[in-house]
Amino acid sequence: MSAVDNNSPVRTTTSSDQIASNGKTDAAGLSSMFLELLVAQISNQNPLNPMDGTEYVSQLAEFSSVESLENLNIQSGQQIKYMQSMQAMEATSLVGQKVDVKADTLSLEQDDTVEGAINLGAKVDSLVLRLYDSKGVLADEMTLDNPAIGTVRFAFPEQQAGAYSIQAEVQLNNSKQQVPTYLTNEVERVSVGTGPDDIILQVNGLGNHYLFDINQLSKTTQS
Repeated sequence: MSAVDNNSPVRTTTSSDQIASNGKTDAAGLSSMFLELLVAQISNQNPLNPMDGTEYVSQLAEFSSVESLENLNIQSGQQIKYMQSMQAMEATSLVGQKVDVKADTLSLEQDDTVEGAINLGAKVDSLVLRLYDSKGVLADEMTLDNPAIGTVRFAFPEQQAGAYSIQAEVQLNNSKQQVPTYLTNEVERVSVGTGPDDIILQVNGLGNHYLFDINQLSKTTQS
């Protein structure tokens, strides 16, 4: 018995089939497909009742619009890839630089300074910062009276190696409220994925954080 069944239907591949299998096409593919369809339409028209020339003009105008949109999509895709590449390059340039990460715990591998920042959106009477060691014992404390609105930087120098947690509390008119803290340290490594959301920074003592979660580059510490 022959391995080939002569009665089996033979399927002819067309431009439409190729586009369907690829799931997408480019501007050149659209142009080629349109010309093929236009030639076929002219060749197969009824000679006794030919198409009006204005119909061809209308079809050409529609195709021109579609082709322009396709070219715009291609350019937009290229721009997105370029921006992603630039973001990845900028992220790798952060290695060795200090950044602020929203966190309230950190680990010191050796004796060092614990530094960070508080973002104040309104005027307060005072800001109290407390640093606790791994056993929950108060290791250091500072109070800033009438701190300025905006980013307030702080530093606890000469802290021993180990794990720490920090707590920030503001006081206004005898009312106390805890506020988020940002801790500062150097970027040790950058991992780049397939998109901007996959760029991860490994920050010394603070773990891994997405690039978009970084508050800002650290500036000169002021207490």
